[in-house]
Amino acid sequence: MTRKLLVLDVATLHPDAVRAYMPYLSSLAQAGALRALEPSFPALSCSSHATMLTGAPPRVHGIVGNGWYERDYASVRMWPRSNHLVSGEPLWEAARRRHPGLRAANLFWRQCADSTCDTIVTERPAYWASGRKTFDFHATPAALHGELTTRLGHLPFPQFWGPLAGIESTRWILRAAGHVMQTQAPELLLVYAPYLDYDAERYGTETPEWTKAAALMDVEMRPLIDAARAEGRDVVVVSDYGWAAVDRPILINRALRRAGLLEVERLANGERLECGRSRAFAVVDSQMAHVYVADPRDLGPVRALIEGLDGVAQVLDREAQATFGIDHPRSGDLIAIAGSTSWFAYPYWLADADAPDFRHCIAIFDKIGWDPTEILFRAGAFGGRLRLGARALQKALRLAVPFDVIGGDPSKVRAARRTAGGDAGRGPVLITSWPLEQNTAVPMTALKNLLLERMFSGE
Repeated sequence: MTRKLLVLDVATLHPDAVRAYMPYLSSLAQAGALRALEPSFPALSCSSHATMLTGAPPRVHGIVGNGWYERDYASVRMWPRSNHLVSGEPLWEAARRRHPGLRAANLFWRQCADSTCDTIVTERPAYWASGRKTFDFHATPAALHGELTTRLGHLPFPQFWGPLAGIESTRWILRAAGHVMQTQAPELLLVYAPYLDYDAERYGTETPEWTKAAALMDVEMRPLIDAARAEGRDVVVVSDYGWAAVDRPILINRALRRAGLLEVERLANGERLECGRSRAFAVVDSQMAHVYVADPRDLGPVRALIEGLDGVAQVLDREAQATFGIDHPRSGDLIAIAGSTSWFAYPYWLADADAPDFRHCIAIFDKIGWDPTEILFRAGAFGGRLRLGARALQKALRLAVPFDVIGGDPSKVRAARRTAGGDAGRGPVLITSWPLEQNTAVPMTALKNLLLERMFSGE
């Protein structure tokens, strides 16, 4: 008989935090196992989720980061949702080969949309023709949307990402998972809880604010895990990346622009990057940057320029990318890796007056990379919650104003996703409700087979 599994991904969870601040998870680990989860490069949400679910590195599954440059479209695509982008056999399909009819539910793991899971829940705002945006979520089957809204209310989207991001959105996700587990009883239940990400970026990972968040997360996940264990379901807790304390943003695109390699178009609403006309530009992703170089003859000079930037630890050409398992057509012609206390910020304009109008907005699809300043309020006399309230009122009145409430200052970011290497105690973690024979770190590429072996160990 197939064992049922709950697989809960808790963003930025690491072994040291479990031992120090999370007594409930520690007790689960003591009854089962706690191991470091050795990530593939890069350790980022979209990439790590694809790696864990396919058992393959990015060179195979193709998710080379949280976004990349689409050369045919001459545009950057960030935070893709579709499972069609992932190559390789996902965990649930591998399980169905052994147990036809197995039911799988996926709540908020990246690239879960359009997958063959029986149940899917993920964020999906509604973008109106007028330019208005309203908050919503996608659910498969369609009736589940109404069930969850009636039972839990609307997904608190402002608490999912942005300066208001907090526990409320993760609490909603965990309760939605409990409802799905109770009403649909999937043999495989995948759940992503992002809460610990937020205060790491705002304050750092060893601050009183973050340790308080870790303790709260320990409390919030308990009802779901207790309910799973009460019905005899095995529980797995993982994380997709570790964190690095940072104090230095690397403004790589400004350096490329000053060298005459990056092109912009000056519009009434600020400068826009012209990817298709640039000789080189970077799609930044925490401590990694994909650098796209139009002419191979520029590779040498571009590499030398990037290697000379303060905070850059390494630059990978195509040959070196192969050793990291990220030699895929979507990858940059060069990949830059930051030093331990640095990270790559996306700004490409040289003067504040020329910044694009989305600089101070939550605009994850407009920016050429991850912008953690979206988690920080804008400073100043008319900043913070005062500005947020005013903009919310103007939006309610259908006024065409930008929702420009975020800080936009890279120097205020306190932690970045550690995309490669580092202290295993601060990296991704694997906790199982059953003992593991392996005493060493578990490669992220091995997680899929470990879960399959557990699900079918009674056969």
